[in-house]
Amino acid sequence: MASFLDYGLACRLCSLVGFQARLAPELGYGKAVHHLLRRVAEHTQNTGVTPTKDELDKMLDNHFFLPAANKVGHRMMKDAARRLVGNYVKDHEEDLHRVRKTERPFQLHLDGVTVSGRADVILDKEDGVPTGLAMVDYKTSTDGDIAPYELQLQVYADAGKREGLDVRAAYLHDLNGTRDAIAVDASSIESAEGIVDAAAARMRNRDFEPSPGARCRTCGVRTICNARVR
Repeated sequence: MASFLDYGLACRLCSLVGFQARLAPELGYGKAVHHLLRRVAEHTQNTGVTPTKDELDKMLDNHFFLPAANKVGHRMMKDAARRLVGNYVKDHEEDLHRVRKTERPFQLHLDGVTVSGRADVILDKEDGVPTGLAMVDYKTSTDGDIAPYELQLQVYADAGKREGLDVRAAYLHDLNGTRDAIAVDASSIESAEGIVDAAAARMRNRDFEPSPGARCRTCGVRTICNARVR
């Protein structure tokens, strides 16, 4: 659904037609960084202390994989990951001691549609309340635009609340240093459900209308799309 909302025609070409986009050198970078953050959280939970610089370097050596990158690209992205994760450990150490769950799966069941996803991390003790939870989604870069990611966190929050969890907040965390609060009040959740319902209806009706724009510059199917912005 995220792919469909981002660019419906690209979703059709990749998911339904089977077109394989060209492999990018940075393929998997975001997932590799997420995996490192998970290892850092697990280390902190198991030991009670955040990893040292040497321990972070060892995690990078053992768990940072980029299958499509050459040696130079791999080294550059590994250094970038070291900076992002190292800064997070330094600036958000408190978070790492509040981690309740990482990679927590959720399912939002609405009328005629089920949306599945996985929250990067759930923090406890939000607002100082033992049962209070906050959902955090990490991005290696948002380019200052949080709008495309709001729905994702609102869906997770909605699903969590329907499970009976005390979800009090949600945050989009750009690992370059910014953290934005995402509204998860009743009105915002209702609006998110409306977006999901409308998108599901369009997908069932095979409505893959192109929506060309700035997205075309990085789209993996731009070479075969007649609607692209040149």
